Amino acid sequence: MFDPLVSQKRSQSVFIAVALLAGTVLVGPALADTTKSGSVSETASKATSETKETTAQTSTASDAKRPVNDQKQKPSTEASASTSAKAAPGASVDNPAIIKTEQAEIGEKAVYKDGRLVREVDPAAQQLAQTQALDHFDLSRFYFGQFDLKMCELELEAAIMYMPTMKVAHRDYCVVSLLTGHPMRSLAELMMVVGLGEPVPFTDAEKVELKAKGAKLHYRKALEYGKKEKWDNAIAELKWALDFTPTNAAIKRSLAFALASKGEFDLAEETYQDSLAADPADPYAHADFAYLLSDKGDQNKAFSQLAQAVELAPQAAALHVDLAWMAETKGDFKLASAELEKAIKLSPTHAGLWAHLGRVDERKGDVDGAIAAYNRALNVDPGQFEAKRRLEVIKAEELRSKSGASDADNSNPASTPAGPRSQFDNGQPTDKSKEPVKGGALAPNVRTSHKLDHKSL
Repeated sequence: MFDPLVSQKRSQSVFIAVALLAGTVLVGPALADTTKSGSVSETASKATSETKETTAQTSTASDAKRPVNDQKQKPSTEASASTSAKAAPGASVDNPAIIKTEQAEIGEKAVYKDGRLVREVDPAAQQLAQTQALDHFDLSRFYFGQFDLKMCELELEAAIMYMPTMKVAHRDYCVVSLLTGHPMRSLAELMMVVGLGEPVPFTDAEKVELKAKGAKLHYRKALEYGKKEKWDNAIAELKWALDFTPTNAAIKRSLAFALASKGEFDLAEETYQDSLAADPADPYAHADFAYLLSDKGDQNKAFSQLAQAVELAPQAAALHVDLAWMAETKGDFKLASAELEKAIKLSPTHAGLWAHLGRVDERKGDVDGAIAAYNRALNVDPGQFEAKRRLEVIKAEELRSKSGASDADNSNPASTPAGPRSQFDNGQPTDKSKEPVKGGALAPNVRTSHKLDHKSL
């Protein structure tokens, strides 16, 4: 009996098999041509060995950057972060303020002789470029195994960017282009594989564009893993994102958050400091760093970092709430109340903020202020549970005070402590007003600064 679904799946399988067979057929000429001039793998392996002797920082293990998978996990070499400046699209290539010496590209470096830009072959940079190319080619095969063709395509482009003559990368790019519905590009790659065409190196503008694209795609995958709390995978993707843009402060901040979420606090602290060195004016990096310090027990430094965050972003209501929570934790109810009032000015229709202000006013002994805040919360949201409950408790205590407490209650010091009056429910103490509400009440996940993706690329 004809089943259209089965038939469709069979057609797709046949198409993929034919594409992969075509790629396999191309291996012969590609590898034969490569063998004449020395195999790519042998060359890159020798380059890696020599690079270890000449540049210690260029050959470290990149397993930490490899996305975690239970069935497949391949080793590769992490390229050192290049801090060289890149030419922006449309920038003058003869401007020495823009073009810097590059040692992580295709084995060339930009130098100036007699006031003119000259590109010279740099053996050390060439070896490093080959290592970079193998790293990205290896990662492309990992993504292909996951049938993530978009990421596979990105990594093949990166491999070709670093090593335009890498025919195995062109071969796989030919197959992936066919699978993604780009027959003309597949044909162009095929011509380069069989020797009917010469690869054209990326321009400076194309390199900048590809690196920005690579950082964004890896960053987005990290966010997907972060939402699932798969921190190992998120950390791996963020490290690959940094491989494309080593100085991106936003990615460093997210990496620090992921490391802290995994429990690697010392490394997270170093990464936060690195992020702040790259962008000292990032308020969310200061805020997240503050919570890391707070979790480690360094309350003074944490408070200082969070105060800087509020100073840098005074219009961010969430940061005022965060600072209020930290001040409340320290017992500074006056500052906590002041910060909550600033947050309320920025978000006056948020009932949870009014309720939180009422709790702080209770803690500092201002019962009238607390009642007013709770009533404002109910005006905004009649169903605000916390405000309604606290008003009932306060009213019950006032009635108890008017009618006179029992002798046992009068003789119990715990029933009349200094500061906020204790509250009772069914004869049992239920007053939680002395407990700081962590992060206030902006949302179920209140500490909005303390997220992996609080600021998109």
